[in-house]
Amino acid sequence: MIEKAGRLWGFTPDNGALLWKIMFLEPDLVVCENRFTGEMAASFTCLSLRSGKEILRDFTLGAGDHATNPEDRMTGLETTRSSLFYIHGYQRDSPEHAGLWAIDPLKGCVTWARPEVAFVAHLEEGMLVYSAGSFAGFPERNYMLLDALTGEDREVIGQDARRANALRAEAQDDAEMQNVLLPRSDLEGEMAIGNDDSSNAGLSGSIVREYIEHQGISVSVAHEKSKRGKGFDAGIRAFCDGKLLYQDTLAEGTIAPCMNYFLLRGVTLYYIRNMNELIAVHL
Repeated sequence: MIEKAGRLWGFTPDNGALLWKIMFLEPDLVVCENRFTGEMAASFTCLSLRSGKEILRDFTLGAGDHATNPEDRMTGLETTRSSLFYIHGYQRDSPEHAGLWAIDPLKGCVTWARPEVAFVAHLEEGMLVYSAGSFAGFPERNYMLLDALTGEDREVIGQDARRANALRAEAQDDAEMQNVLLPRSDLEGEMAIGNDDSSNAGLSGSIVREYIEHQGISVSVAHEKSKRGKGFDAGIRAFCDGKLLYQDTLAEGTIAPCMNYFLLRGVTLYYIRNMNELIAVHL
């Protein structure tokens, strides 16, 4: 049993990839999107939350699994649900998402594929998606509800935008589904600095402060201009009832502040250091 704050494990993707996004799924797994920006490609790795052991390593879609444009290698992590994670492709020459593939990390394979749809939201009764089309030169969206585990249609909504918007209003939040707390931020001039809260001490040079506060635990990241020249540095610190538990460098010399690079799940802090190393810390 862990009795004090300390690092649990760390993970760095292969071949200089950047850690672009992480999400959580059952049973006690985290999936990482590893992005190779120079090659416009991505892979996905699943880790055990307890040990950091790789359950699935550098998964990519095969040619038979891919979208209507097989030569495109760029995919992204869309969402998770139950024991599956879902990845998307992109519309040609567009940042819009296209396609949805459900991946079972324990089996290391595609469970189902719907290359013609794009994800909208999670609902209790299924997954809201749409397929894009056009009529007489005007774009159209046809909505439907899918079974998240099988990819089969549960309800065809069609172009009923009112019905689709009503369903979207009932959407389940990804962060709540994954039991994570995401950071909030204070811009310069709005930060609570200089008060009696010891968790804010030493942040007076910050440009932006991000923070998470939950049941006596406070985690903050201070972003500031690099003292070595161009770029930005960031440090992360965790407190419990005002007592410093943990601190580390989050990033050094980055072109822009590394925002949203940490989260809290229960009493475990997860953060991405220097854009390419995932670290888990028990607080």
